[in-house]
Amino acid sequence: METYKIPTQTRIGHVHLKVADLNRSLEFYRDLLGFEVTMLYESQAAFISAGGYHHHIGLNTWTAKMQLLLVKKV
Repeated sequence: METYKIPTQTRIGHVHLKVADLNRSLEFYRDLLGFEVTMLYESQAAFISAGGYHHHIGLNTWTAKMQLLLVKKV
């Protein structure tokens, strides 16, 4: 079986990730990988980038918070 390799000309504009813990995610993407925070929505979401782009990665806890609310209602 041949290993797949993404073509070298492939570019990704940006992605949005659903995260459970925004601070922990920022510790990884900002503090370890070196992304810069371009916008922060309290403890709910952050947008981070490299090289001055408006954002390469959006991180948000909205899904995780909604799931917690639903669990508490049950």
